[in-house]
Amino acid sequence: MSNNLMNYLPDYYQDVYEMQAIMHAHGQVLDEFESRQIRTLLNQFVTQTDSKGIAVFENQVGVQPSPGDDLATRQNRVLMHLLPPRPITIRYLRELFQTLKIPVNITIDYGQRNAIVEGNSSSITDTQIDNIRYILNVYLPANMIYEIKIALKQALIGNDLFIGIGMKSKVTTVIDANVSQIF
Repeated sequence: MSNNLMNYLPDYYQDVYEMQAIMHAHGQVLDEFESRQIRTLLNQFVTQTDSKGIAVFENQVGVQPSPGDDLATRQNRVLMHLLPPRPITIRYLRELFQTLKIPVNITIDYGQRNAIVEGNSSSITDTQIDNIRYILNVYLPANMIYEIKIALKQALIGNDLFIGIGMKSKVTTVIDANVSQIF
């Protein structure tokens, strides 16, 4: 119990059982109130929210969470929508990817007006790739294209060739009905 009110109890109440019980009861209420107050404070910051707090931010921004998203993914998606406008530089994009914990390297081919984002399949998820697409679609100028290159950790290439011969046949039969048994 972090709020031990017994420390504030006057000396003449130290041996009174009723007063000790009251102090313990009020201390528990204060502990619960303090934890709710701290949770409310932390829910004011996107990176510190719990599931209830991030739902408020998602509602404000207009983001619909996917059913399988964890809390960190939901926080990153809200952060991407709330980012303040800054000049678009390669340094800013690198810092942004580092802040969002997306393990990629970005380079710019200025002559071709092409942004190239490179990563490894073993360290990047599909959600992070979607976040990269969103960031590049929002922040890159309209006359600039981008490529996302994901190096595969392992690739299996097969060269099996299947050739088959099939036969199709159709059989039609006609049977006369025995009308002598119909009444």
